[in-house]
Amino acid sequence: MRVMLLVTDLQLGGTPLRIARLARGLRDAGLDVRVGCLAPAGPVSGELESAGVDTFVCNARHARDFAALQRLAGHVQRVRPDLIHATLTHANVAARVVGLAWRIPVLTSTATIEVERRWHLWAERLTARLDRGHIVNSRALADHVAQSFCLPARRIHIIPPSIDAMPRRIDRSEARRQLGIAEHEFVVLWIGRFDPVKRLDIAIGCAEVMNVVPSRLLLAGDGSYRPTVEQMVWLSTASRNIQLLGWQTDLGPAMSAADAFLFPSLTEGMPNAVLQAMAFGLPIVGSDIPALRELAGDEPRLLLVDSSEPKAYADALLGLRDDPERARALGARAAAWARQRLDPQKTIRVLIEVYERVLERRGPRPSRA
Repeated sequence: MRVMLLVTDLQLGGTPLRIARLARGLRDAGLDVRVGCLAPAGPVSGELESAGVDTFVCNARHARDFAALQRLAGHVQRVRPDLIHATLTHANVAARVVGLAWRIPVLTSTATIEVERRWHLWAERLTARLDRGHIVNSRALADHVAQSFCLPARRIHIIPPSIDAMPRRIDRSEARRQLGIAEHEFVVLWIGRFDPVKRLDIAIGCAEVMNVVPSRLLLAGDGSYRPTVEQMVWLSTASRNIQLLGWQTDLGPAMSAADAFLFPSLTEGMPNAVLQAMAFGLPIVGSDIPALRELAGDEPRLLLVDSSEPKAYADALLGLRDDPERARALGARAAAWARQRLDPQKTIRVLIEVYERVLERRGPRPSRA
């Protein structure tokens, strides 16, 4: 089976890294996998090529660069995939249009419950009938696309989430020594792509509220929003207690040094950073949004805050600081859930089953002559 994975870009971020993980897993399962993006090449392109996975780019200059569709059609004509699996709105729409032209089955995917770009919903809704099904990795996302894209349940496939190997755990004191953090400080970690939807202003506001105790906020990430984040940190009254770590290929030191994990996003799908923090056993304070509500469960495994005020998140974090037994129990429940659920092999197995069902319903196979 030859599969083309298409995504909007291959910059560092949760979705491109998840696509890279899928590509490696599908290749190891015996599939012929090619990965492409509408945008120019990004860091994840290089990682995939180094891992032996062929990539391509369409060099779109902006969201309405229709010439990128022609370039995508050229790649499809060259590769002749049995199936195109696209992720994110721009890639989904492009794959549907090109797949229709070349009579190639298309599966699309949604990675986040988006509320800030309403036109994305309309683009998905208007073109969704052109594909063979829609893939999500959580029940919350399934409910979202069913309602927002007007999709029947039979066309939505839930693929269980997974993560790569858990970040290496090192001695807490050594991790803090590496990061220049004192033993007595209460350390809060955030991981992700710098983007307004992540509400880093809340994280920075938390650091200001927590100035009443020796504390440290670690921001491990990068992205186009970085200059704004740097300015917010520079202007913050807690700037001395905030560290911008940049993008971390090895999260072991940061996670080993942390006492808690903070994730106040406005919208999410099934965030890799939270899954990694759960697997590591960190107590997590997050926003009360559908994706995190699903991860929290009834036990709960996460501590959710229904507010956009930094003080509410800071109070939750300080509550964990003052009740270490509760913090340990929260982290232990999260880690137990992650051990049972986050199986990369199951993710790949279920995904291939979806591919096979779609291909069973397809027409004549395109010639590769």
